[in-house]
Amino acid sequence: MPATFNEFMGHLEPRDETCVAQLQAVHPLKQSELNYDQHRHNLNMQMLRKHEGLAAPLKIAMELKAVSKVGHLPFLPSTNVARDVLTGRDELIEFSDIFNLEEHQEVMRQPHAVMDKVLGL
Repeated sequence: MPATFNEFMGHLEPRDETCVAQLQAVHPLKQSELNYDQHRHNLNMQMLRKHEGLAAPLKIAMELKAVSKVGHLPFLPSTNVARDVLTGRDELIEFSDIFNLEEHQEVMRQPHAVMDKVLGL
């Protein structure tokens, strides 16, 4: 791979001469898409506060915090349905729902082996 791209002299000439910088260029919407859910949640809480007062967003925030602390044993799969219901994501069909990625598979693992790994035994 060459160290620089000097052959291209068109109107879209890269600003940085190094190949690494050109390959690491990120689309401007990537950061927006990564923060979309958090931004939408913040806007919903602001609108709720304007219409209902401070108690409603505080109640939802406390419920989300309580739901996030609920845990299971490491060898049991956890989908955290309660959090999805509170955030409104229970009605969405996502990529992981259709294609069932490895980290979302509902398979039973060996409980003793998983607990030994978690406890460092």
